[in-house]
Amino acid sequence: MARRRLVWHLGLPHAARPVIPATLEHHADALGEAGVRVVATRDEAGLATHELLRTHRDADLARRDVEGRWARICDRVWEHRGTSVVSTPDLGAADKDQLRLALDPLIGVEVHLVLTLDAFSAQLYGAWLAELRRGSGTGWEKYAARVLAHATGGAREHRQGEDYWAGHELGSLVARWAWTLHHDRVHVVADRDPARQWAGVVRELRLDEEVAARLPVRVPSYADPAGVAVLRRVNRQLDAPLARASTGLFVPDASDARADAEAAAMPTVATDTLAPLVERWRTTLEAGGYDLQGDLLGLLESGEPTTLPSARDQLAVAVDALGDALGDNTTLRARVSVLETEVERLDRKRRKWKRRATRDE
Repeated sequence: MARRRLVWHLGLPHAARPVIPATLEHHADALGEAGVRVVATRDEAGLATHELLRTHRDADLARRDVEGRWARICDRVWEHRGTSVVSTPDLGAADKDQLRLALDPLIGVEVHLVLTLDAFSAQLYGAWLAELRRGSGTGWEKYAARVLAHATGGAREHRQGEDYWAGHELGSLVARWAWTLHHDRVHVVADRDPARQWAGVVRELRLDEEVAARLPVRVPSYADPAGVAVLRRVNRQLDAPLARASTGLFVPDASDARADAEAAAMPTVATDTLAPLVERWRTTLEAGGYDLQGDLLGLLESGEPTTLPSARDQLAVAVDALGDALGDNTTLRARVSVLETEVERLDRKRRKWKRRATRDE
């Protein structure tokens, strides 16, 4: 009987650019032809993650929207006699009880865990964007300062710092996930280059070199920094957080062709103060016999931080968003007018039948 293997990609929560999920989804058919089954789309994996973490309400989802999602994914792993692969980037923050729920259906499967790490500024940027989408009005510099202070002996009482390190503290994350796995099956890929992150996953998929060469990495863009700045301004002006469905006006999805330009424009902050923490992580991984690929210290940045785009760039994004909103508003007004006319017609008919019924009585 063929051995069932699962290559399980984690990543860290709220990635600024979901490289591995995007690449797996793009190459799902080609991987299937090579004998590797992608057992969940990005949307399915996201719903399963909400189910396991019990965060569906935070995502405006009902329990029925996520119920049984992880069980279905595990069923597909068992159906395929060979190598399967799944990416659940935000599941890294799971506690031990939630991990037990995730791993119990996979007892008997050879699980290989692949954890990919991006540059620290990219990790901070993605986490900050997640805060903004939840309605926060905190600025980029203040958010980064709070997170860094929490890890370097500064003020540790702020919720944003605690929330960030709950999912990004590598030593704790590996300890939680690896307690039930062979240490040589836990692979940490520390590289800011998306191609090398993808190569770390491909290595565990055991693909033929010719096949792997035909599956290049897909690099989705960062969220538009100017748009993110506008979203923060809007949040500061509102009494209630901006509805999730509306954030697309300010944080548009960009094509892969723009990825390099978007990445260059992403704000950065000096993270070299984290060097002692990162050294402890490296020592822990090496002592534990885990498979560490790349250089953790290479993810740190030094020098002067860069800022968000200028007010002029933010204004351009706001104008584009306003134009889209006005266009949508015009369409909705037309639909409302049609519906009002139909309601009025039905109301006249209702009154007519009511008068007839009264006369017949």
